[in-house]
Amino acid sequence: MPPSPENTLLAASRLLDRELELLEVFTAGQHALTLLAADGDSEVVVRAFPSGDDAVARELAALERIASLGPMVPHLVAASAGAAEPLIITTRVAGSTPDPRADLFAVARQMAAALFAIHGLDGTGLPLAPMTAPSGETTIGHRAQQAFGRLDLRDRVLSHGDFWIGNALWVRDETTKASQLTGVVDWSGAKHAPRGFDLAWCRQDLVLLGSPSAAESFLAEYEARLGAPISDINDWDVQAAASAADRVETWLPNYHGIGLTDMTAELLRSRLEEWNASL
Repeated sequence: MPPSPENTLLAASRLLDRELELLEVFTAGQHALTLLAADGDSEVVVRAFPSGDDAVARELAALERIASLGPMVPHLVAASAGAAEPLIITTRVAGSTPDPRADLFAVARQMAAALFAIHGLDGTGLPLAPMTAPSGETTIGHRAQQAFGRLDLRDRVLSHGDFWIGNALWVRDETTKASQLTGVVDWSGAKHAPRGFDLAWCRQDLVLLGSPSAAESFLAEYEARLGAPISDINDWDVQAAASAADRVETWLPNYHGIGLTDMTAELLRSRLEEWNASL
């Protein structure tokens, strides 16, 4: 388990050699403890991982690659990648968790634009995404095994690795009430992977949010920017579905953490099963 907020703040203060003030404990995500802290007149984000986790080392490699995205991504302030107290401090990216009332079609188009920009970066040297057929005896697992040989594994890009609405930050326009994407965070899972990996993962998230149509809009926007169709997207969707098959209910705290408190484990399961049947 990650350390407590109090111990994390102390460790971050020691790392910077100045006292930080705790402003907020972020609730989205389960892997790391994430704090917003004040560092003088500026704000920083502090993320602490369980002892022995190598997430800091992985994120450091990714942050160097994505710096050209500017204010859309966090930038390194300080880090401790030691096994006993893995900790990373970055600049704060503007925005917050998505508005639960946000138009999912607008969300999908903006996420497609952001992902296209990310995929335009060089991922060479980042960890290679594991590219083996999924195991398991579920029906969707067998389908994924059969579809694996049809995937295009050669067209590798810089992949975020966990590209879903909760790893994007948003602001709400007070005049139009529209949600605007301001950034993408949590880069510890970044990889050098085929572009279909992120595409299918985000499409599945939009389905779990309740809108298979938004998933199609997301794909259409990405393909329009790419100038070419993703011919194997159905096979990638099947891979993502197989990965979620035995654990989708465990993602419920993530959705509650971004304010979707009406979401239930049963609803996640039923939406995933309906999506699987359509693939």
